[in-house]
Amino acid sequence: MFSSLLSLMLLCGLPVFAQSPLQLGYIPLAVKTPYLHGWVASRNGSTQPPAHIWPNFFTTDRILGWCGMIRVDNQVYQWLGDGVGFDFNFTNTLANEITPTKSVFRLQAGPIQFNATFLSPVETTDYVRQSMPFSYMSVDEISASDSQTHNIQVYSDISAEWVSRDDNAIIDGNTTDHDNVVYHYLQRENPLSMEDDQNMVEDSVGYYGMARRPNLNLTWRRGIDNDTREMFATRGGLDNSRDFDSRAVNKSWPVFALSVDLGPVSPGSQPDPVVIALGIVRDPLVTYKTEPSVQTRTSYYWSKYSDIDTVISDFLTDFPSARNRSSALDDKVMSAASAVSPEYAGILSLVTRQIFAAMDVTVPSGTKGSLDTSDVKIFMKDIGVSLRANPVEVIYGAFPALLYLNASSFARDLLVPLLDFQSSSLYKNPYASPDLGTGYPNITGNTNDNDTFAVESCGNMLIMAYAYAVKSGDGSLLSQYYIKLRSWADFLVHDLTTTGGLNNTGGMSNAAIKGILGIYSMAMINKAVNFSDTYMTHAMQLIAGWNQSSVTDTHINAVYNQSNSWGLMYNLFPAIWLNTGLVQDSTLNLQAEFYANQTGKNFGFSLDTSQDVAYPHWTTMTAATIPGNLPAVRDQLIKPVYQQAYTATNVFPLPVKYDPSTGDHLSGSASGSAIQGAAFGILALSLPNVDINAGPVNLSGSGKAKLGAILGGVIGGLALLLVLLGGLFFWHKRRQKQDINTSTEDLSRPYPFNVFQWNDWNRILHPREHNPSVAATTTKSSRADPPADTSPAPTAMMSRKQRDAGPRPVQTNNPTTSAPATSASGTEDLRAEMEELRREMDSIRQIAEPPPGYD
Repeated sequence: MFSSLLSLMLLCGLPVFAQSPLQLGYIPLAVKTPYLHGWVASRNGSTQPPAHIWPNFFTTDRILGWCGMIRVDNQVYQWLGDGVGFDFNFTNTLANEITPTKSVFRLQAGPIQFNATFLSPVETTDYVRQSMPFSYMSVDEISASDSQTHNIQVYSDISAEWVSRDDNAIIDGNTTDHDNVVYHYLQRENPLSMEDDQNMVEDSVGYYGMARRPNLNLTWRRGIDNDTREMFATRGGLDNSRDFDSRAVNKSWPVFALSVDLGPVSPGSQPDPVVIALGIVRDPLVTYKTEPSVQTRTSYYWSKYSDIDTVISDFLTDFPSARNRSSALDDKVMSAASAVSPEYAGILSLVTRQIFAAMDVTVPSGTKGSLDTSDVKIFMKDIGVSLRANPVEVIYGAFPALLYLNASSFARDLLVPLLDFQSSSLYKNPYASPDLGTGYPNITGNTNDNDTFAVESCGNMLIMAYAYAVKSGDGSLLSQYYIKLRSWADFLVHDLTTTGGLNNTGGMSNAAIKGILGIYSMAMINKAVNFSDTYMTHAMQLIAGWNQSSVTDTHINAVYNQSNSWGLMYNLFPAIWLNTGLVQDSTLNLQAEFYANQTGKNFGFSLDTSQDVAYPHWTTMTAATIPGNLPAVRDQLIKPVYQQAYTATNVFPLPVKYDPSTGDHLSGSASGSAIQGAAFGILALSLPNVDINAGPVNLSGSGKAKLGAILGGVIGGLALLLVLLGGLFFWHKRRQKQDINTSTEDLSRPYPFNVFQWNDWNRILHPREHNPSVAATTTKSSRADPPADTSPAPTAMMSRKQRDAGPRPVQTNNPTTSAPATSASGTEDLRAEMEELRREMDSIRQIAEPPPGYD
């Protein structure tokens, strides 16, 4: 059967690398923006999509009325959607394929065959094109099995279910019929601005249009669903009329229909493709809280266009070029992925479009056609999970895809809103925030106490800032936000080197290595901006301690000093990707061989031994850490993830978490998350590090300080520095006398660790102080990536480990040095003081150089 499908695909011009003997349970159709996310299920009895079943919103709990029919010699066949109440035939699905940008179905309607293609363009180098909230549906490649000429007409409609979740909402609509284009538009009579109702937005305008072409009989209608479809079945066309003005979504189910008569199609001829544009348009897109007010921001494409007529016309006219660009991207990704494995190619086929569909590319609202494109900010919705904006761990997962696909500007402009907000006076926490709030599309920022995620969030942000710079060569983020990045690195240094050390990550090796990589990234940032550095010393000391407590003779412990604990060490990926040299090849080989000797469940490994939950994105990122000489181990990780996605009974392919035994998605988890960009890790390893071009460092912290204020601060700082140096000199001399016979710590040794008692599950962690300047004498909460699987509460957030595994036990101290406590404390204080003074001198040295430009 599979070989016959391959032969058929070759005849039809369908690429074979994306075809699978398995079947997706849920197939993407129109996936372009956070609110244009239409899919179709494939498990509907013995039939295959797109016929026999209505498309759904990605959450599967909302039907999206979308109908397609073809009329062949007066006989009607429905090829998209469920039965429409008449005695129509259904098409047979002969084959289907998924590429990174398209879903293609080869369909049989009586004596003819044709392709129905759903194209969601991924425009990685063009903000105008990528930000246009439209997707294509096309019908082409018509052939006859009987070598006869056939009269053919094509029809399609959408319902008002696309623009509101509320079936009782009153819908307005109209039709624009120009010489070059015809389109319907529909929206709520009373739109609810910026209101997200269970992932559907209530302030959108739906558009459904076709371009007029010479010798093409294009007709349209707005009316009751059954009446409109029966008219096409009877006449082979529509009457260019409307039978309603305002009506509830469910009152006789009004539809917005288009029809085209292709006329007689002979075996030797091929009509032009029938191309329809589907759009869900919003303006403005988001509100964004800034200093000193709340901005409204609109989509980037409005910087080029001043009216929707031109947008739709240009989008339709561009179809041939868009199809070529999409095919080029498909070929690039699939050729590289197929060289890894067919299963890997299948995963990337599914996840690529959803990465970009999670993002809104915005500029400040203003006069359309002349907007300020120097102020670009990209906002990402936590698709499939919550309403969080710019969730840091999701962006971290998507980063390999963004950089591999030459979308480095997307990577940069996703980080900018996070850096901007946290550089403002609105944000007070000394550590990085896990997101920009929980009310998308209202971007309010997150000023809550998110200490639980401090190490993970700081590590993520520093790693991504450096990764963007070293893979693109653009150091603008490093110089513009240097002060903020350095403050997060200082937080990590303090958090990971004071009382408790790396145990402040909850004893988790994965979280700890991310913190260490964050500090390493800061060392490389200092190198890029030509600052002196001590962060590398901290990173090397910490990695020595990490090796001491995490690496055994057989594997890497998931929990320090617990040899029976293990997990998927996905955070090793940036250590390899960025060529850090922090993790030895022998350690990577050791861990890979350990995986090879483990037996996973039907759909892969759990994240670690503390839970029975699979996270496909971290599994595929872990696959990128496997040395190239062990491809069987890499495939051992990839194949179960592929099987979960391409098993028809799994209606949610690649949710953010699932049961590794059954493949079933777990509560609070759906398909469509951009975090699945982690699967691009294997391909992203091919990206070299390049020289970073960083401009003058902004030492004001916000980029808006005046030169006078800076100079005043320098003078005052110099005076204070002299006083501090004098006081420190006399204090140190007295301290030397007190400690003359006391040995001090050798700075080349690893930082001390505390024993982590993993078996005490009933003791609750003490709350920790949130100010890193306070001596850290209390125990610290476990740290993990902010969950990509539930919506965090606005006032309190739980780590994934806390939620799935319960409270962590209290740590007990295990002294690793014979030095008296007073001596260790004094040495640590002195080291901290000297480090702070050194950094102040660095800042003063930079300010003494020619300053950057100021407003």
